[in-house]
Amino acid sequence: MKKQEYANQFNELLDICRSSFNTFLETAEAVLREERPLPLAVDEANAPADQLQMDMALLAAAPVAAVPRYAPFHALQENGHRFLLAADGLHLEVRRPWLHYIQQLAKHTAVAIPFGEMAKKCELDFGTIGSALELMKEFAAKAKADAPLEAAASLLWNHKEKTWRIAYPKVIGEATTGSIQYEHVVPGEDESLAIDLHSHGHLGAFFSETDNADDRGSVKIAGVFGDLDKAQPTVAFRMCVLGLYIDIPVPASKIFG
Repeated sequence: MKKQEYANQFNELLDICRSSFNTFLETAEAVLREERPLPLAVDEANAPADQLQMDMALLAAAPVAAVPRYAPFHALQENGHRFLLAADGLHLEVRRPWLHYIQQLAKHTAVAIPFGEMAKKCELDFGTIGSALELMKEFAAKAKADAPLEAAASLLWNHKEKTWRIAYPKVIGEATTGSIQYEHVVPGEDESLAIDLHSHGHLGAFFSETDNADDRGSVKIAGVFGDLDKAQPTVAFRMCVLGLYIDIPVPASKIFG
């Protein structure tokens, strides 16, 4: 047998070994996950089954994880969110196709928490919201044309192609000078809503109580365009993260200049 044939057979055997070892690791991890104690302060043997199932569903939807002190921190990989218990308190971690976000929710240092440190993070897949500037300008022109009636648009980010797309939602009923109701845009494959825009016509740009109610529980960047009858309109932007609102400074002149 030639040396090349030996080498080929060796490589095939090596691939089989690698595949078998990976299967073993996956199976072992699955078994370990099942054997780990349920991270709920509950007596599983005596808890009502229906109530325990509901609590387990809530925990699965919003898990709690301890930040490692020594081993490397492994970020959330799938879309969703979880709560992180760190040395300095409780943090929130959120993952979307366009966003990885970590924010402290509660600071605590009086009692020593034996876990690792966690730093704030806001990583946008598209870099900055300025990457969507041309689409914002397109909406600005539409909002001015529709004023004094309100208008709305959705900016969708394709995380595979790294491109933006603007979509105008179907309005429910008729837009007025004080409100607009619409059906949410359905993103295409590999798309997700990243920036949600609406206008206030001739009123100033601000987030109303209605906006706060609509945005609560959302993960997106929200923008409002206002004073559209003036030479220099106004804008307001914020990051919405499950009830957290973080203002984002955006010069109106960049959009309307």
